[in-house]
Amino acid sequence: MADRKYQKTRYKGVFYRESNTRSSSYGPDRCYVVWYQDASGRGRWHTVGWHSEGTRPAYANQVRQQLLDELKAGKDPAVLRTFTVGEAVEIYLKWAEAEGKHVIQDRNRYDLHLRHALDAVPIGSVTVQILTETKARLGERLSPQSIRHCFGFLRRAVNHAEAVGRWQGSNPFAVRRNGPFRLPQAENAAVRFLTPDEATKLLAELKQRSGQLHDMTLLSLKTGMRATEIFTVQGQGLDQAAGLIHFRAKGGKTQHVQASPAVLALLRAYDREPGEHVFQAQDGGPIRYGISQTFDRAVRALGLNNGITDSRRKVIFHTLRHTFASWLAQSGKVTLHELMKLMRHERIEMTLRYAHLIPDRQRDKLAIIDEVLGGLDGHG
Repeated sequence: MADRKYQKTRYKGVFYRESNTRSSSYGPDRCYVVWYQDASGRGRWHTVGWHSEGTRPAYANQVRQQLLDELKAGKDPAVLRTFTVGEAVEIYLKWAEAEGKHVIQDRNRYDLHLRHALDAVPIGSVTVQILTETKARLGERLSPQSIRHCFGFLRRAVNHAEAVGRWQGSNPFAVRRNGPFRLPQAENAAVRFLTPDEATKLLAELKQRSGQLHDMTLLSLKTGMRATEIFTVQGQGLDQAAGLIHFRAKGGKTQHVQASPAVLALLRAYDREPGEHVFQAQDGGPIRYGISQTFDRAVRALGLNNGITDSRRKVIFHTLRHTFASWLAQSGKVTLHELMKLMRHERIEMTLRYAHLIPDRQRDKLAIIDEVLGGLDGHG
């Protein structure tokens, strides 16, 4: 029978006990705990996690050190923390909206995938097991990159709660070196882009289903705008004289793209007031919950994703932005630096994915050598 008593590790204040009911590949599972003294000198035990779930003595030692650091800073980690994940999220979203940041996608992601499981959970009660179970559940329906977005949003929310004094303690959603929790590695660089024929058929299909969705699709194809950017375009953002469309980009920054007179005329035809969004939800307000599923239905009707299992090769709305960049690269009329500016990439590495599409003139340049060598046949 496994020993229920705590056993020492090589780290001061870090112990483990073996389970009578849980097992692992090496035998009885081990639950790691740490011991420390609170501000009044009273001894406290804090459970860190199980060996089978990835917890190791070195990580438990890090947790203990964090508890001691909190005590030195005048915080008492032994006090029951009732501040929940949901409260931190709401505080962050209200602040972000007031700062003009684009949070529609984050709010939608939280409501759809995280609220049910985490909203009422105190931040101090978020364990490695909860993180692992949440990651596994998300993995059943989301890509690795989407899972990373989910946890990244939660991490930002808790960091903000700490910054404004609503939360004291470590952030359970921060992935730490040597920690037991890992996020999935994302390999989500899109490789699919539409052919002109596919784009024409998609636009025709959408026009029959939704005029507004057709116009948003056309706008993305002609400017490379993201869906979340298109949602923010207002009447006052249409600059006919300068040929520009102003909008809120990622991070809440104001940006603009150049647009043809025909595209601007298409948007101005919605006849919106300066402060009104050009594209609106059915209730008349801004679009908050992403691209309509009508887009997916149109893609299915055309069979654009038939037989495709690799998510990077499936047609989604973001494929339109990738198509915009790919067509420009294929034209041979823009350099990578110019394409970087048109795509509004912050780093050239983001643009390099299109480098292979730029027409290769190396073979033509090899003819220079033939001209220099003239009639030499290699036997001279």
